[in-house]
Amino acid sequence: MKNGKYGISDVAEMLGVSKSTVSRVINGNAGVGPELRKKVMDFVEEIGYQPNTIAQSLSKGHMNIVALILGDIRNPFYAELTFKIQQILNDNGYMVMTLNSEYDIERELEFLKITEQFNFAGLILITAQEEKIEEKLNRMDIPKVLVNRILPTYAGDSVLIDNFQAGYLAVMHLIELGHKHIGFIKGPGVSSASSQRFAGYRQAIANYGLPFDEKFVFESDLKMETGRLISKKIVGLNIRPSAMVVVNDMTAIGLMDGCRAAGIVIPQELSIVSFDNIPFASMYGIELTTISQHVDKMGEKAAGLMLKQLKDKNAKPERIIIEPTLIVRGTTCAYTEN
Repeated sequence: MKNGKYGISDVAEMLGVSKSTVSRVINGNAGVGPELRKKVMDFVEEIGYQPNTIAQSLSKGHMNIVALILGDIRNPFYAELTFKIQQILNDNGYMVMTLNSEYDIERELEFLKITEQFNFAGLILITAQEEKIEEKLNRMDIPKVLVNRILPTYAGDSVLIDNFQAGYLAVMHLIELGHKHIGFIKGPGVSSASSQRFAGYRQAIANYGLPFDEKFVFESDLKMETGRLISKKIVGLNIRPSAMVVVNDMTAIGLMDGCRAAGIVIPQELSIVSFDNIPFASMYGIELTTISQHVDKMGEKAAGLMLKQLKDKNAKPERIIIEPTLIVRGTTCAYTEN
């Protein structure tokens, strides 16, 4: 016994059995009779033995850890997604190491390098962007899952919502309410999710013959404060849009806050639809009309794809596409002439 903790050798010596027998029982391997297995398990439980999971992982040739790389853990959407993935992987014997890149490409590349250097069991990316990331991913011989992103030459497992349809759905809701001048706040240009939502927006207004005005299109970094800054630009326009589609809930909440502070009445003077359906979106005073990405389902599918690969490295890759759902709340209303 070392440092007040029992090791496999201690358990084996106290029970008068071999270390290999104890190891097989603890790891759930075959080759031990039911009576002896019960004897070992009862004793292990009695003394509170805790196996060294890191040592066990290394003995298998890799760490029993899945790396989860995301852009901004402060964003509730990422937090909810991380929670679901971690919950399922933990239940299946894997630890999750969350790595927050702050949308920094060089930091993401460094995280990919760490994943390889420490022989992590797998990799889940929620923020993959740019060609350099794609090239590195395709060279990595490790179970990996891409979440809510598309990379042109990546052929591995992925799960995402239909972001084009999500953008189209948001605009259609506003068109049905009578809005004709509809703006858009985009996310980072390197994000496939943002690009596809914008493409859905463009397609919808084109299909219905509505005007497209570059002055009504803004770029953001998905943060709340950026929404507030964009509200000042909208307030300063001679002619304002009657509605805005916003790339995510956090930016939309910032936009709402800034517009209300400037005296713009929401939704009567500016209707807003966004994406994510984070928990805050339904709160009194926010009541945001938004597109749900079904974050629990997305997390479940991402974890499931990872577990599939961990069990069978040669499993056929899958792309799972989740249909978005419009959640109508208090930030949209029928258009009326001011």
